[in-house]
Amino acid sequence: MTPRKKSHQPRRSEQQQVLQVFKRAKHPLLLKELKALMAVPAAESRNLQKIVHNLVKAGELIKLPRGRYGLTAGMNLVAGQLSVHPEGYGFVASETGGPDVFINPANLKEALHGDRVVARVEHVGHRGRREGRIIRILERRIKKVVGLLSQAKDTYFVSPEDEHLLFDLIIPAECLDQAQVGQVVVAEITRFPTERLNPLGKIIEVLGAPEDPLVQVKSVIHKYDLPRRFPTRVLREARQVPREVPAAARAGRLDLRELLTVTIDGDKARDFDDGVALVKKADGSFILYVSIADVSYYVNPGSALDAEAYQRGNSIYFPHLVLPMLPEELSNGICSLNPGVERLAVTVTLNYNAQGRLLSSRFNRSVVQSQARLTYNQVQEILESHDLAWVQYNPELVEMLTSMAELCQLLRDRRKERGSLLLSIPEAEVRLDDQGVPTDIRRIDHLQAHQLIEEFMIAANEAAARCLGEPAIFRVHDVPDPDKMQAFRRAMSRLGYRLPPEADYNPLILREFFDQIQDTPVAYLVQIMLLRSLKQARYAASNVGHYGLAAPIYTHFTSPIRRYPDLMVHRLLLDRLQKTGPSEGPDEEELADQARFLSARERLAIEAEREMLARMQVRCLAEHVGEIFHGTISGVSAFGFFVSLDEIFAEGLVRLVDLPDDYYKFQESRLRLIGRRRGRSFQVGDRVQVRVAHVDLRRRHINLVLCPQKDA
Repeated sequence: MTPRKKSHQPRRSEQQQVLQVFKRAKHPLLLKELKALMAVPAAESRNLQKIVHNLVKAGELIKLPRGRYGLTAGMNLVAGQLSVHPEGYGFVASETGGPDVFINPANLKEALHGDRVVARVEHVGHRGRREGRIIRILERRIKKVVGLLSQAKDTYFVSPEDEHLLFDLIIPAECLDQAQVGQVVVAEITRFPTERLNPLGKIIEVLGAPEDPLVQVKSVIHKYDLPRRFPTRVLREARQVPREVPAAARAGRLDLRELLTVTIDGDKARDFDDGVALVKKADGSFILYVSIADVSYYVNPGSALDAEAYQRGNSIYFPHLVLPMLPEELSNGICSLNPGVERLAVTVTLNYNAQGRLLSSRFNRSVVQSQARLTYNQVQEILESHDLAWVQYNPELVEMLTSMAELCQLLRDRRKERGSLLLSIPEAEVRLDDQGVPTDIRRIDHLQAHQLIEEFMIAANEAAARCLGEPAIFRVHDVPDPDKMQAFRRAMSRLGYRLPPEADYNPLILREFFDQIQDTPVAYLVQIMLLRSLKQARYAASNVGHYGLAAPIYTHFTSPIRRYPDLMVHRLLLDRLQKTGPSEGPDEEELADQARFLSARERLAIEAEREMLARMQVRCLAEHVGEIFHGTISGVSAFGFFVSLDEIFAEGLVRLVDLPDDYYKFQESRLRLIGRRRGRSFQVGDRVQVRVAHVDLRRRHINLVLCPQKDA
């Protein structure tokens, strides 16, 4: 069902046996002592050494002087990834759970942002804050940097774009590879820093001038080490996939080709995972069909296609470029539910009563044919105006969409009852000219058409999760961290709102809180603040529920073209339904490892997409220096306040030093700045008029200045 580990790799169960011996021994062991305690025969000595080596590499054991090994957790040590703040300090996120370990700048040693390290906990504060120092670097994860090539006297160096990398990479003259000062380059680290020596590197690729839009794209791709091209063997397999549905593939499938199935996506979408159809019966009940591309029919476990898709984890979407999980022959071709052509699918049929309560669900492999490729804007127009042209052109379609809107509202009401957070976060639409320069960035609000597809996909995902059994791949969302929720609660108090502490574990309380503020000027900003306070959803092999959706069980089933976990769910689900899978079921340890890997790939994709948008926002506003915009204050600090602009979906900073009319004091208790002489205040939610004063493309900073009050 999913990629298997290579047979020579020690299984997790063997590693657990070794760890148990260390726990029972309660002190560090020599390798020969470990062999004796485990009664390992001589023929198995090499395998035991390999297991110990892998546990050291994983950070669960640490090698001590004189050949002894000890449990990391038993020696006040924490293994995890180091995150370095631009101000110089860092945090180690423990791989086994628990609070992060704070590392002050002097105790970072030679470790860099992104490294896997072992830290010794040396102090625990009164609020449980752990502080320590780096004692070992397990793995260097950043091996190349993207940055600007500069020169000081006879020394060339690359200043990394990533502000978390607190070093300049020295480039010997013979390693410039014809790069010119002032160009953006990719440099490989050839010598990591030591206590006395700076890091060295060599130029491996010249990207070009910083202001070139294509250079910005290349910078993000290199910075996050994203896959750009498919290997030859993968493309070879993709070309062998049939361009049309094979006749033999229709056998035994539910034939839904005559059903009025449509896809509803954004204007620029090219791959269509899901199609929907709805039948409203005379008694007011509904039959909802959600048909998802049957990617599992074309991508077989063990194939080069499958291995590459797993390593990518998901597709990555930039404003003018897609890095797909699968080659175009599949993602835009035979797997995509394009209009007017037959496609293989997995369909979930959901039966609802007139109140929108689920009566039953059923999964089938199917063959479908999309009757129309609709956009969100088209569907919204139909729902809002009942456009006569659409009614005359396809009255059946208009009637079905109207019934879909009715069911959508019922499903939202049911989710609201159970406490699901009905957040409405707008998205950005970037418009580019022929050279790839962003000319406009618009705020795309969450319309009824978006809600319609969202509700139907959530319903299909929940139905799939209920069918899976354990172990499987679930989409889980843990209850919030108490400290972060306490900070959020304090922020709400400063804005004049009270959030009960029960919200920490009961999303219904949080949803009721949002009902109270949904029509206030700060509603959108509060939602953003909440998202930063909640934990990230992730993939897991065992179910712990989904806090944000208030769902007892949830998974991802509806996007197998662009998310590998969805493809895994399809295989697990079909194996269960057809009872063709291995009798002992999937390997839980293996699924857990894959869930962790795929969660990491998802986070990487999100970070890359966010950074690309930030670059586009800065580049767009660079063309508007001196122009005036309206906006809302989205954050206040001791050094100024941030303004979210109306006309362009971007945010900039009004610095305290650029408020010359008074001396302003930051009142943290009320999240506002207040003038000492005139009493003018600035707080979250205030409307302001600002002018774009300066844009720093390299640092991605947008400086705004406040327009005089008489112009506001």
